[in-house]
Amino acid sequence: MKPPRSAAARRVLALWDDAEFGDRFHTKARWWSAPFAALEREVPLSGDILEIGCGHGVFSTYMALCSPSRHVVGVDIDAHKIERGVLADANLKPGEADVELRVSPSGEVPRIEGGWRAIVFADVLYLLTRERREALLAECADALAPDGLLIVKEVDTTPVLKAKIAQLQEVLATRVLRITDGDALDFPSGTELEGVVADLGLDATLKRIDRGYLHPHCVVVGHRPADG
Repeated sequence: MKPPRSAAARRVLALWDDAEFGDRFHTKARWWSAPFAALEREVPLSGDILEIGCGHGVFSTYMALCSPSRHVVGVDIDAHKIERGVLADANLKPGEADVELRVSPSGEVPRIEGGWRAIVFADVLYLLTRERREALLAECADALAPDGLLIVKEVDTTPVLKAKIAQLQEVLATRVLRITDGDALDFPSGTELEGVVADLGLDATLKRIDRGYLHPHCVVVGHRPADG
């Protein structure tokens, strides 16, 4: 659990000051529980960046605030969250951040000419079955620009106690509170995700980013070769 420490982090949460309590609470809790600052450092500082499953758009907006050279597009299946995120981002000053949030069907990967500089997931893939997860990652790899990055952040399955806490939280969010939409609850390990990304022809690396957090956060970064 870590509070917002940078100017960009404080700014993105301030955008939600006038939102309804439920949305304001959800976005602040999301920040405190997820290592967004560490994840942002894995993202290129410029170019077209896509976040799939962006929810309210907190991390998409944070990425855009951290670097004005990024054009960030966040997509999600939840129209309510996107609507609220767009309202929050309306509080941005002109030129403060280049970010766009929009609704997109589950499993769809938007395409752009030349490909994405990076495609980012932050705690999304566990909501899909293994087959759908692997198909989506394959489509993402194909949608990258040469030298592009596929960045996948999930909670690992070890250590077991931290993993069980994270999994229980997600069961509550999807099955009880129903604040998260998803087809399944299937928690892949970091090693499994690293293998899937490597099998797609990307140079894959796995690292832990959970220091100081209750959940076993990890990130897999897959690099598409410039001549790939």
